[in-house]
Amino acid sequence: MNFEDVHSLLALLLEAGIPVCIVGELALNYYNVPRIVHDLELCVPKKDLKVAAAIFESEKCLLEKAEEKDYNIYTEYKRGFPRFRLCHVSGFHVVLFSDQSCHLDPLSKNLISRQECHESIGYSKEILDSFSAAQIAMLPFPRFTPFLVGCCRTYVETKEPTAAIAAEGLVDGMNIDEEWCKVAHLSVTTHTRDDELKFALGLVQGKSSRIADFQPNEVTCFIVDDEEAQRMKSIPGFA
Repeated sequence: MNFEDVHSLLALLLEAGIPVCIVGELALNYYNVPRIVHDLELCVPKKDLKVAAAIFESEKCLLEKAEEKDYNIYTEYKRGFPRFRLCHVSGFHVVLFSDQSCHLDPLSKNLISRQECHESIGYSKEILDSFSAAQIAMLPFPRFTPFLVGCCRTYVETKEPTAAIAAEGLVDGMNIDEEWCKVAHLSVTTHTRDDELKFALGLVQGKSSRIADFQPNEVTCFIVDDEEAQRMKSIPGFA
């Protein structure tokens, strides 16, 4: 997957007036979570999901509708959503989700603004492994708080293991602490339920246990030291 492919796919939807957001593994990369990107996962408003799928299906030279495949514990969450194969990239797929299924509705309020990206002083090393800073600034990613809350909510409601892994990664990738959960964000700026907050706090309390003995890290399993932790706070969309 390269930037040109991602940009072309996003343009197809944006030109049709459909708001779109990158979620899944690439969005985790954006927030400093190391993940191999198996599929490009996109989120659109629920009311636009069928139209978005029809647009992709009409692009015969670029995309081919994928057949339902055998799902496993890590891919079950994709079942039932429109899925397409990128014709010129072997084994790579694009999946469309609704903002409601990602708990990012309304999508327009949960996207990082272009202004924030252009004023940014840096991004995580994980997303910079895939794209340049200028390219990242052109991509629509979710704001951190609704993204994390959505992962926690999905796990609490469905016990979907992939959502739990994603929430854990976001906590470690951005070094979230109890104060952030209780005061700054989860219980104040969102309608987070007690069970969701409890789940997030459990992930926070387990941060140190996830640092392997062989790692030199002092902060989390994904953050080496306080200097790096401070840099992560400047990622657009975190505040």
